[in-house]
Amino acid sequence: MRAASASRAASRTLRSSLRPSLRRYCTETDAILMAAPPRMRVVDLHRPDALNALNSEMVATLLPLFQDWQQVGGDVKLVVMRGAGDRAFCAGGDIRFLHECASGYAATGDPAALSPAHEFFRAEYTLNNVLGTSRVPVVSILGGIVMGGGVGLSVHGQVRIATDSTIFAMPETGIGFFPDVGGSYFLPRLPAHLGFFLGLTGTRLRGRDVLTAGVATHFVPLARIEALEALLLEMAASTSGKAYTLESNQDFVDPEVLARAIGALDEVDRGKADGAPAAAPPLLTLESMGEIDAAFGLPDVGLIVEAVGAGAAAARERGDDTHWSIRAAAELGKVSPTSLAAAHAIFPARDGTTLAECLRMEYRVAQHFLKHADFVSGVGAVLSKGAEPAAWGSPPSGDELASWFAAAEGGELEL
Repeated sequence: MRAASASRAASRTLRSSLRPSLRRYCTETDAILMAAPPRMRVVDLHRPDALNALNSEMVATLLPLFQDWQQVGGDVKLVVMRGAGDRAFCAGGDIRFLHECASGYAATGDPAALSPAHEFFRAEYTLNNVLGTSRVPVVSILGGIVMGGGVGLSVHGQVRIATDSTIFAMPETGIGFFPDVGGSYFLPRLPAHLGFFLGLTGTRLRGRDVLTAGVATHFVPLARIEALEALLLEMAASTSGKAYTLESNQDFVDPEVLARAIGALDEVDRGKADGAPAAAPPLLTLESMGEIDAAFGLPDVGLIVEAVGAGAAAARERGDDTHWSIRAAAELGKVSPTSLAAAHAIFPARDGTTLAECLRMEYRVAQHFLKHADFVSGVGAVLSKGAEPAAWGSPPSGDELASWFAAAEGGELEL
């Protein structure tokens, strides 16, 4: 009786966390909540107290689900991913766990200390690849913070919806790591060298800037998110003129029809929607994007840092204290030099490479970072909330950095 009562209580908790239109379809409880309306799956990342940060258990739940939804003859036409609560879609990976593994290796020199971290990255990167190659359209509603591992969950899907509250960043260079989860694939493909800018500096983009950068595919005002969810439910349930057939004979929601329908929810006049916060001035304008393109298109990190610094000095001289280069120069001066070198080195792999090839390369580089003192120090500084400032080492030589792209003792990523 007690177990049954606990089960009913858990079910009530799950249903109360979902919007009314989805509660009757709720089927699971845990850090991943899933609702299964007809021909659709709604996945809620449900660790709101941790800003829905991605841990090993969540990856272990998500990976087989998304793999199963690819099966021929399945009934899933559309998958929607959201973050629980109002603050975040997903704020990143479980850096505390990774720090424990790296610290254990630093203290003992025992490679076995890193095995759990290798397993986490292997599963996470495999999930990133499944999402990037999914035949079933995946729609991510990017409410609140979407950073690091949360970017990997969303950016490889067909539809990424930014809204007024969206805050995007790839802040890995600030913790002694590098832009992974497929960052070497999607960042260099953004226009105007914005991916280099975002990956090296960790700059945050908000609201419509996330769409302008090409990280999001659509923008829907907060006031229309519930209308969006109702639209997605209707499209998934319907088979009339809203599906196409692939070679697998599986009908999915037509991406073009879906894109037009989502676009119609955005306001034509781009004004403030009812209930939405006032929009901040855009960071990405034609002028700023041209300047970013010129600076971050330079061939090495030293030249980029010099160009951004010169731009910041010129902005201060003319009294433009809000110029993008001022914050970017400050960030470039604070992040790990090793991370900058590695981040820049992974980007030229963009031409002609697949997502799987990029993820395999990132898995090799990640193994080396786990053994590097900058990662232990950088994550430690974040966990201590600045009480223990990061102490960065000198960047590796070209030959040393090149060796990071070779296979390590953790093996290769099999995709």
